[in-house]
Amino acid sequence: MLRAISLAIAVLVLARPGGAAFAQNDLGANAALKYWQGFATLPKFSDADAQKLHAEYLTMPLDGHAREMVAKADYSLKMMHYGAALADCNWGLSMEEGVDALLPYAPAARVLASIAFVHARMRMEEGRRDEAIDDIVSAITLGRHVSVDGSLIAVLVGYGIEQRAHETLALYLIQLDAASIQKLKMRLDRLPAGGGPADGLKLEKATLDWFIRKVKATKNKDELAAFLGHLSKAGESRDEKEQGREFLEECGGTADGVIRYAEELRQCYAQTARMFDLPIDRFVTEWDRESAKESSNPVFQRFFPAVGKVRESQARHDVRRVLLNAAIDVRLNGPDARKGHLDPLTAKALDYTAFDGGFELRLKLDEKLREKWHFTPRFDESLSLTVGRRP
Repeated sequence: MLRAISLAIAVLVLARPGGAAFAQNDLGANAALKYWQGFATLPKFSDADAQKLHAEYLTMPLDGHAREMVAKADYSLKMMHYGAALADCNWGLSMEEGVDALLPYAPAARVLASIAFVHARMRMEEGRRDEAIDDIVSAITLGRHVSVDGSLIAVLVGYGIEQRAHETLALYLIQLDAASIQKLKMRLDRLPAGGGPADGLKLEKATLDWFIRKVKATKNKDELAAFLGHLSKAGESRDEKEQGREFLEECGGTADGVIRYAEELRQCYAQTARMFDLPIDRFVTEWDRESAKESSNPVFQRFFPAVGKVRESQARHDVRRVLLNAAIDVRLNGPDARKGHLDPLTAKALDYTAFDGGFELRLKLDEKLREKWHFTPRFDESLSLTVGRRP
């Protein structure tokens, strides 16, 4: 759900025009339809139970409760594997509801992936390592397929699924022989690329068009203020009506003023999409410049405040991929192999620490750099990968 995760990010969500075209007799080639069958047959989870699963997929005891949960999801897991075997995935995202559009497949994918990781742990403990890797690789593919729907929310969901997959692989990577690791490496190299922030912002500005249409459709100032209040600033606790009236006054008090400010944003989408492909230093410089230029645009303040956080998530994801690739290379070629995997932020080699039963790879980020790039302290949580289990 877009609003349930973050309205500020949700307003950036754009509809993918077209996507893969499937003829009626080719619908079986759309991975989304396989995944939907899996989602429809998932065990029912409360929000609290789902959050507990996401938090404990790597640590929960593999007891009777866990085995019962996995058994109930057997058909869903099969559908996940079938979907992951297909190249094309089109979720049919539609933006008639604008920022209120739901993405029900995104939270369902998170649940199914977490179950897959618990299932993979069971298979690893049983010595069925090839099947465990199948679970993990299929879950990564599911996450990347989710991320291609054209929305930033789904990109972030895909990042989260892949993070948990990396941590599950790392837990057991120490147990795999060289042949199994080499096979895993080749499978990871063949995975679909997935979507990224730039992909979402390069699409047609469907949400902006929806916003302008809704503004034009309002019949009077009170109705317009109520609609604008629906687009409250992220983190605001004030009454929506009060915020809507304030938003309207910032735009000159008229629908024409709101539309004028909205139209001025069209060029921002293409420019921001380009920024996401820049190195972090250049991104920060150009985004700070763009933010300053648009600081007096009230629509910009509601539509674009989360861009920096999205770039941080992208950087976190890039670091995690490097850490996993380096860990695989270390297992194949020894600790010095990590030197061939420079971190994507500072271009420095990763630190290596061995312990009884495994090792840790870590990126050391200077606090001044983190502050310079406007990263939150939470970013530091992504800078290490533990291979094996610490005693």
